[in-house]
Amino acid sequence: MKMIRQVLTVLVLTGMLFSMTACGKQTKTEAPEASYIASFFDIPDTVADISRLLIKDNTAYMCCFEESGISYLASMTVGDGEFQQLPLEVEASTSLLDFAFDSKGSTWAVCMDDTDRYSLKKFNRDGQVIQNIDLNEVLETTNAAGAGRDLFLSIDAEGYICVAEKRGNTSAYIFDDKGQFLFPLTYEGSLLNTITTAEGKIGVCASTANRMDYELLTVDMKSRDWNKDRIYLKATAGLYGGSSNSFYRFDSSSLYSYAAGSQEGRHVFNWSDVGLSASDVHLGELSDGRLIVVAASPNQTTAFTYEMAVLSQGVDERTVLSMVSLTAGPGVVQAVSEFNKTNSQYRIERTEYFPFEQNVSDEEWDSAVVNLNTRIISGDIPDILDMSNLSVQIYHSKGLLEDLYPYIEKDPMLHMEDYFENVFKAISLDGKLPYITDGAAVSTMLADADIMKGRTGWTLQDLENVLNASGSNSISNMSGAPFLKVMLQTDNSFVDWASGKCSFDSPEFIKLLEFAGRIQDNSKNVFGGENLSGTYAAAYETILSIYQITQYRDYYHGNLELLGLPSSSGEYHALKPEVKIGISSASGQKDGAWEFVRTLLTEEHQKSCSMLPIHQGAFDTVMQAAIDGKSIWTWLYENGKATTEDAQVTRQLLSNAAYVVNDNQTLEQIILEEAREYFSGARNAKEAAERIQSRASLYINEQM
Repeated sequence: MKMIRQVLTVLVLTGMLFSMTACGKQTKTEAPEASYIASFFDIPDTVADISRLLIKDNTAYMCCFEESGISYLASMTVGDGEFQQLPLEVEASTSLLDFAFDSKGSTWAVCMDDTDRYSLKKFNRDGQVIQNIDLNEVLETTNAAGAGRDLFLSIDAEGYICVAEKRGNTSAYIFDDKGQFLFPLTYEGSLLNTITTAEGKIGVCASTANRMDYELLTVDMKSRDWNKDRIYLKATAGLYGGSSNSFYRFDSSSLYSYAAGSQEGRHVFNWSDVGLSASDVHLGELSDGRLIVVAASPNQTTAFTYEMAVLSQGVDERTVLSMVSLTAGPGVVQAVSEFNKTNSQYRIERTEYFPFEQNVSDEEWDSAVVNLNTRIISGDIPDILDMSNLSVQIYHSKGLLEDLYPYIEKDPMLHMEDYFENVFKAISLDGKLPYITDGAAVSTMLADADIMKGRTGWTLQDLENVLNASGSNSISNMSGAPFLKVMLQTDNSFVDWASGKCSFDSPEFIKLLEFAGRIQDNSKNVFGGENLSGTYAAAYETILSIYQITQYRDYYHGNLELLGLPSSSGEYHALKPEVKIGISSASGQKDGAWEFVRTLLTEEHQKSCSMLPIHQGAFDTVMQAAIDGKSIWTWLYENGKATTEDAQVTRQLLSNAAYVVNDNQTLEQIILEEAREYFSGARNAKEAAERIQSRASLYINEQM
């Protein structure tokens, strides 16, 4: 689960200053100790979900689910990738939730029938049920029937069975090798999954008290309690048992191996370096040390498409392109993975300072900023820069980013008319294109169309009139500090980066600050269109899916109007790019770097981005999938299908967005810190504006 993070610092280096901000933070990963080469095998498209991967006799076994709800166990041979469904004696209406093998060759599975009853079944080698245990008699009864349970299964070397339940916290139920219930265990953290370590112990991975990191607990059968020794795991997206290593941990970026009893993992590789997707990853280890990875490729128009990779140590002789991310979002990792898997001439080695999942201290963050800036000052500049958490304006003003317009013009496969050209215009600085994105969200305001009767625009005064007429809670997702943040991110009028001047002491900004102060106590509104439970005249939203338009169309009974953000300059919708990938102007491999960056613009790739594609063909395909109810995001909308009108409104919104959300969060933090003093009553609006002007002027001058 990803968390939104904003930790902001200002760092001045002699002769050059860069301001950098980010979402997740953790310690910098070390270089891999070995290189791996992957061989890929397709898993049938009918498989829509996989809940577990286990290795037995150098064969991969998976618990598979199809869109129809059918579930089964399947085997996949490592040598040729042959996929076979195992003949288990299970009713078609019964779902297999998880499975495990015992040392005698039997298969155990946790199952749920069509009446929401749970059972633990034992199958012989022929797939026949030889034991059936009713788990409802064991599971705690506080969970209402039909509410659904997340159950996991692991078996230790002595045959003891653990059925673990995720239900806010963690509950574990221990059985002997004959299926006799022995004792329960509980833990306050939220369950991630269960494993069997290489030493044959049952391991239960659960979150720590802060709910951001994880630890591994093992079961002591003699004391019938958790072992006192726990392993702190930091940011974790998954955990799997090993054979030569005790177990493996991974986050959204990298894989780590753990020796028995070790509190620290060894970095094995980055997913993207070997061309692996980081979506719904499952991992196993063969007896000869090779690794098996089953992972899904995201696509907005279909369910997950899985493949199996067999990883062996080897040498990759392709030309290396260097890339740096402060923290890489899933879209960046996926794009690099696709490139490294398919390009025959180049491969990208990606350095990431902070995995996506977890916060750390400002001191660690500052240290990473110093490290990156020192590299740049010394001339050690990567070929490709992930600008998603860097100040594009500052890097552009320092001449560190290539203009990508000439690359597009010379590329015979790319034609500007195939795209929403307004996106490129919004991104551009001084007529140059500093980075490429594959998709975008749009910050805007939506309302009942009646609110616009008699109005020709949507200004701050219009917004104020609505609040006066309809009440302070009449705008969804709106309170003082978030409103001020939105206006700062989307209004470029208070800073002139060309001249290095700002106007935060102007009457216009003071009025904006006062307006934010009047609605600061409006705490009833929460973010997210799915939370529309009151009566709202309008709502602020960042639209990244057609289904959000569909939700508001329903909410306003088909009478939906795209207001845009309050502005004195006409219709104002602001783009939030999904990724920001630029080429270093000092790169010695610019042609190779472009080979990667251009992949973000391909129609096929843009179908997999999580926001609105900027390629019109990909956009139309994604919209049609939502209309047909076949989008991967159908779960966002209870009725499942969007309408042609929704698609038209979404296209209108994206094509009319002429601005891009400001990316300088350090400046934003300065303003919000002083604004809080005004909101608390410590200063009046004029005093707060003057302090903002003073601090912002100093910061901006340092950048010039």
